[in-house]
Amino acid sequence: MPLMKSLICNQGRDGRIRTAVIGVALSLIFLLYVALFIHATPLVRIVAGAILALPCAAVVLASARRRLNDSGKPLNLAYGPLLFWVLMAAAQLASPYSIGSLGLNAFFLASMLGLAALPASGLRARFAPGDQGHWGYSGPVDLSALSEAPATGRQRVEPSMDGSAPAAPAMSDFAAADEAKPEFHGGASYWDDAPKNAGVGEAMSKLGSQLMPLIQRQWKALSAVTGVVVVAVLLLTFWPESAPQQQQVEVPEPALKPSAPAFEHSVTMPDTYELLMNHDGIIVKWPGDTAPQGELWSLLTARGDRSCTEMRFNNNNRYRAVKVEVWPDDMYYAYFSPLDTSDIVYDVAMRGSFSLCGYDFGLRGSMDTLRAHPAFALYTRR
Repeated sequence: MPLMKSLICNQGRDGRIRTAVIGVALSLIFLLYVALFIHATPLVRIVAGAILALPCAAVVLASARRRLNDSGKPLNLAYGPLLFWVLMAAAQLASPYSIGSLGLNAFFLASMLGLAALPASGLRARFAPGDQGHWGYSGPVDLSALSEAPATGRQRVEPSMDGSAPAAPAMSDFAAADEAKPEFHGGASYWDDAPKNAGVGEAMSKLGSQLMPLIQRQWKALSAVTGVVVVAVLLLTFWPESAPQQQQVEVPEPALKPSAPAFEHSVTMPDTYELLMNHDGIIVKWPGDTAPQGELWSLLTARGDRSCTEMRFNNNNRYRAVKVEVWPDDMYYAYFSPLDTSDIVYDVAMRGSFSLCGYDFGLRGSMDTLRAHPAFALYTRR
């Protein structure tokens, strides 16, 4: 397509308006393109953006060079807009619509508009008739076909009275007409080094007159593209943004302080220990030394502190502990079988002392204490 070829052409020259339009159009197209991938993963957004950013970079460099050709400035200045374009594209793809990326976009537009503001040089050569050429471009690419108005209808042939077709004009008539035209001796050519400077209003009018024929021929394609852009913008505007899935972090619940074992009856003995009864099983409770909480001895596994294996009285009566546990506040609980409940309570009431887990317990006054509690008094009589 000639118009696309003219965008990437490094030769020729561009007018002010064409340069400004190219800069604004590239910026808007890229911002819209980034919006289409704003919710994609960073890798997908960068790859998709590079597919558009790299060809547009070539358009920016070529447009800047043509404008500098038109203004007679050094071509090295074309790398300024190219640098701003690359930085802006990278920033938009990395962080879409951030303050930094929008700031670089403003710098890019300022650089293109700065080129557009450069005056036309009086020493440049033209590739096409007129000051601005076609579509603001003068170069080796011929855009004259895009400026031709489409034929509006067939030529009407007037019938003659005798039914014969009208005679075609003779070639001598064209020759006579050509001879009647005044000869132009101004000496101007396509390579005129002193073109007259047209005003901005005149350039806009000329560009509009060239744009209308193209719109009339391609109105269906332009309508389709416009419709797609409008639908995409509406979808991006009103599409419900899904809430970001919050990563579920398992927060360990604070360990609750375990409660002491349940019991049905309790009696406090004189020597700082207690006898608890739970489902006819005897539990001996006492405050002990600091120890890790948990099971201290288990008869089922035969593991733990061997000094807790049995309860030994001073008359050498022994009763095996089912298990011994350490609870918060260093409270020890020794569990015994319900089969030994009667003998243990009787020995506590009648004997002088017993030992358990390395602790010695006196039994002075235990008889009166046990008989004062109905649940234990039954086991003190034989």
